[in-house]
Amino acid sequence: MNKKMFLVVVSCLLFLTACGSSSSTKKKSTTSKKTVSKSADEKFIVSGYKLGEIPPIPTPEIKGLGLVEKPDAKLTVDMTKSLSSVEGITITPVRIKNGQVTSGDATAQTGENGDGQYNDDEKTLQTDGNGAGQYTDGNITIQRGPDGSGQYSDVKNQISMQVVSDGSGQFSNTKDGITLQVTSDGEGSYTNKQKDQSITVADGKVRYKHGNVLIVNNGDGSGSYTDSSKSLIIKNDGKGTATITLGSETKKVEAKALEAPSKLPKLKMVPAVPAIEVNTIKITLDAGVLFDVDKYDIRKDAQKVLNDLASILKKADIKSFQIDGHTDSDASEAHNQTLSENRANSVKKYLASQGVSATITTKGYGESKPVATNKTAEGKQKNRRVEILIPTT
Repeated sequence: MNKKMFLVVVSCLLFLTACGSSSSTKKKSTTSKKTVSKSADEKFIVSGYKLGEIPPIPTPEIKGLGLVEKPDAKLTVDMTKSLSSVEGITITPVRIKNGQVTSGDATAQTGENGDGQYNDDEKTLQTDGNGAGQYTDGNITIQRGPDGSGQYSDVKNQISMQVVSDGSGQFSNTKDGITLQVTSDGEGSYTNKQKDQSITVADGKVRYKHGNVLIVNNGDGSGSYTDSSKSLIIKNDGKGTATITLGSETKKVEAKALEAPSKLPKLKMVPAVPAIEVNTIKITLDAGVLFDVDKYDIRKDAQKVLNDLASILKKADIKSFQIDGHTDSDASEAHNQTLSENRANSVKKYLASQGVSATITTKGYGESKPVATNKTAEGKQKNRRVEILIPTT
């Protein structure tokens, strides 16, 4: 290559290098401008929302009350009601505590519809069978009308509620710092101190405050958002424009009108008064219904009663229960003890012969646990008995 040609090639290379450098500089400049523009928009945006968009006001949620309903019992008093129509047989709801029947501390009066009264050392219950009535267990207190209105209190969880049938009323959860006052049309106030939240609804306008953030929805499409920690203010005029102010900077952007705000939730009705909470059904059979005097063989005319009982136990799939024998004080203690044991075992043997596969325990108490005086014939008759204790769950 001659000298002249060499100089031409070098000149071309230098020209191309200069052009590339200029183009690169322009691209960098453009990219830098875009980055600055995007960064400037981000300053005006509420995190997670579009430019000029105001977050919706959340609807508060009132969690379930402290009362938890128990699963349906496998066996109920109603299921054994047919047996109670037989003379000499009574059906009683009782509570077994520490292996002892505490029916002596409990009274129960029940009607055909599940209405009635129940009292023991822990609970007082009065119900109409449809959820209305009164209930207290030292912690939870319920007063409920047929329409679900009334009062509810849970001392342990520090919850209280007063509600009328239209859903208006007052709710307080002191433990979690929650209060709600609401009218039938969803206006009122809500506070959650734990989350530093408050909501006020009045005349169709909703005001929401959460820490440094204040959101106002005027109900006509207009509203505002203020974050005092960032000096950020967004005002929506409800006509398609939002004005954003960040410190000394201001800009206007297109924005949809705000959706109509949600009102406060109405209160749920007071929980239904629970059913009589017993863990055992006691079936008491007058020994005279089952046995001849001083005998322990099941009488033939008593077999139908035990057949019906066997059908109920199998249908309810009862896994285990207890049969207790009792006598009056006639004869010696030793004789009465043996008689009571034999009678309990006779009932067990008969139920097993009818297909009852549950684990059955038996116990004889002789004359040691009278339920009436042994000084009268009537009292002695009550003491001569067989008790079948069947868990309800």
